[in-house]
Amino acid sequence: MISGMTMPPAVEADGMCPSCSAPLSTDPRFVTWCPSCSWNLDPSARSGTVTNTAPRGRAERRREARRRADGATVERVFRDLANPSRPPAARDGARFAAMAVAGSVHLVTAAFTVGSIGLLTTGNLLMVPVAAIGLGIAFVTRPRLGRLDPDGSPLSRSEAPHLYALADRIAAELGAPPAELIEVTPGFGTSYTRVGLRRHGVLTIGLALWEVLTPEERVASLAHELGHAVNGDPRRNLWFHSAVEALTHWHRASAPGPVEESGAGLVFMVMDWVAKLVMRGVHHLTGLLLRLMLRLTLAPGHRAEYRADEMAARVASSTATRSMLQTLVLGDSVETVFRRRSAVQQGRRSTRATSRDEADASLWRELREYVTSIPEAERLRRLRLSARRMTSTDRTHPPTHLRLQLVSARPPAEAALTLGETEAAAIERELETARVQTARAVLMS
Repeated sequence: MISGMTMPPAVEADGMCPSCSAPLSTDPRFVTWCPSCSWNLDPSARSGTVTNTAPRGRAERRREARRRADGATVERVFRDLANPSRPPAARDGARFAAMAVAGSVHLVTAAFTVGSIGLLTTGNLLMVPVAAIGLGIAFVTRPRLGRLDPDGSPLSRSEAPHLYALADRIAAELGAPPAELIEVTPGFGTSYTRVGLRRHGVLTIGLALWEVLTPEERVASLAHELGHAVNGDPRRNLWFHSAVEALTHWHRASAPGPVEESGAGLVFMVMDWVAKLVMRGVHHLTGLLLRLMLRLTLAPGHRAEYRADEMAARVASSTATRSMLQTLVLGDSVETVFRRRSAVQQGRRSTRATSRDEADASLWRELREYVTSIPEAERLRRLRLSARRMTSTDRTHPPTHLRLQLVSARPPAEAALTLGETEAAAIERELETARVQTARAVLMS
């Protein structure tokens, strides 16, 4: 037993809360908790899995200070947007600083490229290895133009005309350019990005999220992502995004590896030590720059996400947008179904009782049934837990509960665009092949 651990009081036999005596509804699949007083809302905190001990050590204190500073920025942005009467905070300074840091990354790439070419043109053979190293560095730090998800299934307009028509209608409602490609992946989320030299817009639909949303919520999800084409998010700017990608590549490539003993001579040992020292410096420097760029774009990035939520509410209605956001806290349930189904699939490989396509496609039916069966009490618990932990879909998004609060604080909006039953059924048929392909990606991973 962990020292100082406090065990939660047991639930009474008659199903009453041991803290406030309110009646409890129980489901053996989920945590038993009390919506009235939040008893046992977070069992991991009681069991000692989550601790609130003060940070020890300089590095931990610095991380805690950064976390608190980021938290203050998140709350400030929310307060500014939730209260329109408040004077808007200065926005341009951090944005310009982030673009300047990105420019320094590109400047390094240009310097290595020009300098290496200059060394090659001198005709000095001794400089050829140095020039080759410089060109290699320039290649690694080159601007990334984006790429499609390797686990995705791209759909052409001829393969999914109704899905493209829906996306086009949403884009037109937002005044955004239409998506030039729609890709379907297994993930629990939807995204919009630009790829290639011509910056083609790619709308990515994660089937794990799509399958558990209602038609109205699907429209809200697509509207949010297509809104990123016109909401002024600085993180989606090619200048900034490509610099972040280059730094991320360097940060990962320069991560210290395991220490290995070597029988090489003293000279080689010194050279190896110097190389590792340089890579360690590169690792720390790129990590510092990445944290700086993400922090500088934290506030404008969150404003852009809130703006995309407002666009989703305007297109699909405030009600559909709220319920779509509430579904985002159910990601753990998706992982539960995926793990369980993968285990079952391993046991079925020796039998041919069902066709492969039928078995793969049934993954999404099982997911829908499981998510539908989650009781309201468990959904409420996850929403409250998300608010307590300030969790979000990822580090680029505001906390989900703040997004819900801001949508609720705005005047209610009715749907400007609806998805009819006939159109929804046609879209479902267009996704059948992608369902099989993405299910295989999940079960084979």
